[in-house]
Amino acid sequence: MNNDALTAILLLAHGSRAMDANGALFRVADDLRFNGQFELVECAFLELTQPDIRTGLDNCRSAGVRRVIIIPYFLHLGRHVKEDLPGIINAWCELNPGISVTIGSHLGYSPKLTELVKERIGQALGQ
Repeated sequence: MNNDALTAILLLAHGSRAMDANGALFRVADDLRFNGQFELVECAFLELTQPDIRTGLDNCRSAGVRRVIIIPYFLHLGRHVKEDLPGIINAWCELNPGISVTIGSHLGYSPKLTELVKERIGQALGQ
């Protein structure tokens, strides 16, 4: 268990009306919970899906955490990551000054993603 039991992880994704599209985020959250490093892992969505970001943050606060680490589950540094997410999060923080909120980096580029793309290419070649 994390030494700081009062820290929550909040994964943020865009959201989709197609529940299958949202399922990957929930699976990542389940994987993080399963490894036991983080006591509380929540998911929230920018639009189209519940819980929305404010509700996700409220859920963390209701669980008694004092710190929330937000990870934007977005590949690209677009308007949502640069403007929309910080705007919503900062507005929530102004109303909840007792909670420390840190926004981590979006997924962006990683050699691990390159490896995943190569794996998908291999799968496609095998079909």
